[in-house]
Order: sequence, then structure tokens, then C-alpha cells
Amino acid sequence: MPEAHRIEVLLLDADGVLQYMPRRWASAILGNPTWPGVERLLEIEAPFLDGRRREGFPEAVAQLLREHRSTITTEEFFAAWSSITAEESALDLVRRVQARGVRCYLATNQQWMRAEVMRDGRLYDDLDGGYYSYELGVKKPDPAYFDHIVRDLGVQRDRVLFVDDTWPNVVGARAAGIRAAHKPYADGVAGLERVLRWHGLL
Repeated sequence: MPEAHRIEVLLLDADGVLQYMPRRWASAILGNPTWPGVERLLEIEAPFLDGRRREGFPEAVAQLLREHRSTITTEEFFAAWSSITAEESALDLVRRVQARGVRCYLATNQQWMRAEVMRDGRLYDDLDGGYYSYELGVKKPDPAYFDHIVRDLGVQRDRVLFVDDTWPNVVGARAAGIRAAHKPYADGVAGLERVLRWHGLL
């Protein structure tokens, strides 16, 4: 077991760690045979995630749907896309970690529209703060993303643990000199609990 007592800061990804695919998204969007696919969405979203673009995402989505002759309307897309809920059982784990004196922060790739949905919903008010890629001007897995966080928090790199469901992001964090754990999406909240226990945070 790692030297868990040294961890002072816990960084947590949002999607796939604290929040999961809304049923509305799965049924209304992914279940539609005319949906262009997540990879195409990620392609058009990329410049918004690192802040290179701020305006124009709804228009980009509308164009994507038109190009693929999708029957999904822009309104239907954003209604499903905005139906974000945090897993309360995951937040309970975070509170238990905080009770041990460990600061907990979001470390997430988000563009400003979705970040505002998360903030307006007050999904993560109990956390100590959050680092959104569009605000930092760099996104995971770039080690510079983690460099920014470490400098901002004024913490030693070996006293930070980062948890993400995407392996390249874990690799990027380790390249920045911080400890990182992969928690597969399919493992759900139970997987997060196992990671936290392994590192002695529960």
C-alpha cells in the first residue's frame, strides 16, 4: 500500500468519476441511429475545452447534426447534454476524505457552457474548488494542466493524488510528477471507493 498519509490534495475528474452518463443522454442521443457519434462531437468540442474558442459551440453542434442529417434537434441535444447529476454516493466518499484533512478539487476538461451547467446546479459546492480546462487554457492529458494546479495550490507534487477514468490523463498526471490512479468508467462509485481505500484515504 502507498504512503497514503502523505497525500494532502485529492484531484478528481468529473465525468466517469463523480458523475456518469445521464439516462436522458443515453436514450435521446446515443440511442438515435442518426447520432454522428461521440468521436465527432469531441472533435468539434476540442477548441472549446482548452479555451481557444468560447463562443459558437451551439452553432458547431447544429452544423454537425445537419452534416449528418441527424433527426436530433439542437434543442434536444442540449437538453440531454445539460442533464448532469453528480453521484451522491461518490460525493459522500469525498466528504469522508475531506474529514481526514485532505483538500479535494475537481480536475476536469470542460468548456464554459457545461462548466456553467455544473456550477448553476451547485453539483460540487462541497468540494474545495475546481480546475476547468477552458479557464486554464490547457487540457488533460497535457502535463502543463497539472503543473498549473500544483503551482496554484502550493503543494508538493508527491502529496497529490489524481483520479481519472481515462488512462492517457493518468499518464499525463504522472508525467507532471504527481501520483495518479486509473478508475475505469465501468467500475462506478465502487471503483472510486477501492482507489481511495488503496491509498489510505478512507
